[in-house]
Amino acid sequence: MRRNRIFVPWLQFKTAGFVSMMVQMVKVTEIRRTCFACPAQWEGQAESGYVYIRFRWGTLAVRFGSTTDDAITGPTIFEWHDPDAYGGFMEYDELKKITAGILDLPEAESADEADGIPVTS
Repeated sequence: MRRNRIFVPWLQFKTAGFVSMMVQMVKVTEIRRTCFACPAQWEGQAESGYVYIRFRWGTLAVRFGSTTDDAITGPTIFEWHDPDAYGGFMEYDELKKITAGILDLPEAESADEADGIPVTS
């Protein structure tokens, strides 16, 4: 089965604390936390595909793909390393600060699952 591929121009550059392989900022239109901690993780829909974001063992990785499944296994477009190598918890506001300039994230996470915990009636 042939899958549609999204062309994203990659360019790797490094500065203190992070590595980015993106040239263009990715605008994320919807994001949902899928796990609260260890790892803290989110899945999101972007204007040009999907993102998978995971923070575990002090490493924040953002991956990109044409579907959510492709994003989970796709190329890392941004990586950040926390000095606390055991880190696995991150608030959404902190995620927004760290990825500013790489991801244009919505103001708030989707309310479907608050903090990775399914909403109950």
